[in-house]
Amino acid sequence: MSALQGTLAGWALHTGLAKRLIQAAGSKTLLDRLAAVFFALVCLAISVYALVRPDYNWDMVAYVATALEDRYSDPAELHAQTWQRITEGASESQLYHLQYSNPYNRNQWENPADFQSQLSMYRVKIAYTALLRTIEPLTGLVTASILLSALPSLGFGVLCLYWLHREDALQGAFLLAPMLLLADYGHMATAVVPDMLVSLISLFAIYLLARGRDIAACLVLFVSVFIRPDNVILLFALLLTAIAFGWRILPFLVTFVSALAGSVVVAKFGGHPGWWAHFYFSCVEIQNSMANFHPDFSFSAFARGYARGVLVAIMDNDWPAILALLLAAWALLNRAGRIGSARANALVFALAIGTLGKFASFPLPDDRFYFIFIGGMAVLLATMWKPRFDGGR
Repeated sequence: MSALQGTLAGWALHTGLAKRLIQAAGSKTLLDRLAAVFFALVCLAISVYALVRPDYNWDMVAYVATALEDRYSDPAELHAQTWQRITEGASESQLYHLQYSNPYNRNQWENPADFQSQLSMYRVKIAYTALLRTIEPLTGLVTASILLSALPSLGFGVLCLYWLHREDALQGAFLLAPMLLLADYGHMATAVVPDMLVSLISLFAIYLLARGRDIAACLVLFVSVFIRPDNVILLFALLLTAIAFGWRILPFLVTFVSALAGSVVVAKFGGHPGWWAHFYFSCVEIQNSMANFHPDFSFSAFARGYARGVLVAIMDNDWPAILALLLAAWALLNRAGRIGSARANALVFALAIGTLGKFASFPLPDDRFYFIFIGGMAVLLATMWKPRFDGGR
């Protein structure tokens, strides 16, 4: 006997109108369209919000300054020109946060030479800086930096939706949208950093790989390394996957070696302080000035950096938990015989080891650094599962 039998709700569900509505709601076509509309609205809302309420963070200031270095070499003048542009768009509360919210920010606001010394860690993103300078005549540097987060976030959503449509997995969008939000999709769209742009480009490369277009994907990934040099980790994970799964190794090997060599050259000419100095700055103790900062290697500091990364990642971020859930889903789909194509299965493997490799190479705990790995796995698993809320298989 139904628990609703004899109740007002039970009577309502057994009326002719209710039965027709339930039948219509169970239509695959309708649910596919609803899923697409739901996902599109989520992505559009995030992108619009990113344009209207961008996050004026420290990285925005640093990237604007890096884009201005080709015309202002004097630290005081570079500092003044950078803050003039930031001040034009930021609110009073945003400016206060950027300038006085912590001792580091205050020092960068008050000391032009220290401020300029930080830019060595930003110059290595040469393609991102070049894009800022290209768009600047049309919008100004600050608006350009906002657009390079908001528009890629919309493009990322469009590509996800297109991919789901191609694989007849549109209803997976009901699950993919909240998964991406948990993985930091919303914050990445509003934060003025190159992460959303490199995620869009990387997802496009993963899509090309899923379609077997390895050469095109490698070219796209090569470009991505000059937007964020640490994307070479994704290339390395794909190289290992090519070896393990019997793909053509040469395209991935050539791309990885070329991208690694290119990023090393860019780092040298950009004055990057090196892996250990950057590790110490980001994972052990922040430095007001990076000028001539070359600390001796310390195993205890190295261990503290990793311990901090693990604790903050688990306590304050979501990517470790999401990774565990996605790996469990991958195992369950495999057990149910829903693992999809051999290529898709290999790509999930590549993104899983890439996530761990990214953390192992530089234990920054923030979700945004792992978004492309988590997001890529989520899309691939959705296309494998093809969830059906209309009861079909």
